[in-house]
Amino acid sequence: MTALRTTIACVVASLFFLTQVPSALAGGEHWWFPGWHRPTLTCEELVDGFHKNQTTITSATLVPAADPAPEYCDVRGLIGNAPEPGKGIRFAVWLPVEASWNKRFYMVGGGGYAGGLSLTAMRAGLNQGYATATTDTGHDAAVFPLATFAYNDPTSEKDYSYRAVHETVITAKELIKTHYGERPRYNYWVGCSTGGRQGLMEAQRFPHDFDGLITGAPVLEFTDTQIGGLWNAKSLMGAGAIPLSKLPVLAASELAKCDGSDGLVDGQITDPRLCNFDPLADLPACPGDVDGAGCFTFAQRDAVRKVYDGPRTSSGHLIFPGYAVGTAVFGPASGWIPWFILPGSPASLLELFGESFMQFMAFTPDPGPTYVWEDEFDFDRDPFRMRRIRRILDADDPDLSHLKRRGGKIIQYHGWADAALTPYMSINYYESVRATMGHRRTEDFYKLYMAPGMFHCGGGPGPNVFDVFTPLVNWVEHHIEPQEIIATNPVSGRTRPLCPYPQIAQYQGGNPEVAASFACANP
Repeated sequence: MTALRTTIACVVASLFFLTQVPSALAGGEHWWFPGWHRPTLTCEELVDGFHKNQTTITSATLVPAADPAPEYCDVRGLIGNAPEPGKGIRFAVWLPVEASWNKRFYMVGGGGYAGGLSLTAMRAGLNQGYATATTDTGHDAAVFPLATFAYNDPTSEKDYSYRAVHETVITAKELIKTHYGERPRYNYWVGCSTGGRQGLMEAQRFPHDFDGLITGAPVLEFTDTQIGGLWNAKSLMGAGAIPLSKLPVLAASELAKCDGSDGLVDGQITDPRLCNFDPLADLPACPGDVDGAGCFTFAQRDAVRKVYDGPRTSSGHLIFPGYAVGTAVFGPASGWIPWFILPGSPASLLELFGESFMQFMAFTPDPGPTYVWEDEFDFDRDPFRMRRIRRILDADDPDLSHLKRRGGKIIQYHGWADAALTPYMSINYYESVRATMGHRRTEDFYKLYMAPGMFHCGGGPGPNVFDVFTPLVNWVEHHIEPQEIIATNPVSGRTRPLCPYPQIAQYQGGNPEVAASFACANP
């Protein structure tokens, strides 16, 4: 009787399979049995043969090898229907020739308000044999500069905030499977600034998309960052304006007060939190409060205080943390340029970003291009009117348990001299994850590295060139937990270890210009 039931079940299953195959084939699906050759599409065939995820492949071009890049298929496409010129999720996927593919996927993030394909950033992955991808997040910046793409357009807001990246991930993985006949074994994200926010958004909303993520200087609290940009602009207006000629004086005053706070005078502020810099007391005051070279009026000193203190309501409530002492560091460039001061322009870059955000994204309905923030933005009222956009845009959910559960890893870095995005944003978020998930559990899958003297995503007088991707791959694939990472300043040659937060590099004696003279320890 048991044998009869088994035979009947097998016959029914076979009949079901046979009735399903024709309809599947009619729909363009590929069917195969173990041992059969898995069907694939060549580069040229992808244009007409790829029918997944509401995607239109607009071109697929075989690009010859050019050392160090291998030969690859350059695929361009559009996800969904573009409702108007300049809108729609556009992407690029580069597929190395199969002999050069390392069986892995590598996606790069954007910057600012995005609106373009990060083709240059893709080359780092391509050169190592990764299938790589990028997206414009749903709009063309040449048609819609800054935040204009989002003007009373919730769909574009969501595309920019999280949906475009996720949809591109799905499409890229399907292209990889269709072209090579197999899915990637490991998936990696690499981004800084907006790309850092996109990576954290992926970790929070779509934890199965990537196995390892590099989230550099993430603008994870995008909404409050725009408020901070307007606060700085307001503080540095009129009598509080700081001329370019005074930035070296400001930088020298910061170093004079804070350089030795870590026990070593070396022209670098290792951790600004170890120094209590007070602009009102520590900046040289102008005699009689008459503005002059090499000194600061009370209004100017108070403006610097406000920048480092952060935006507040009239009652003193802190809305968002200010910037770290050391951002004005000068040598040969200042971190204040172009973020706080944009030479040749009446508005700084952060002010331009913040103004566009208030005009086209922050409120419901959006006030539009006639909105003048200097006249209309209210620091007491308006920060609390942005709950809707915060839920969509900010990547500040501290619960990363789903990513950890599936074995995902994150390495985050942030420059202490970053004047574009306050480094306290990264520290506060990391602390919130540790508070939510526990210190040891967090360190098991998530590392934060603070880089002294580094500007936004790189540059600056501190050691600012380092490899975080190799440690990430070793962590994901070989379970080697990253510890110190050696950073180099390409101009001075100075090397220093970057330490996993909360540790800092402490001088042990010897040549202070080389990393071997330092050890990571808790401050």
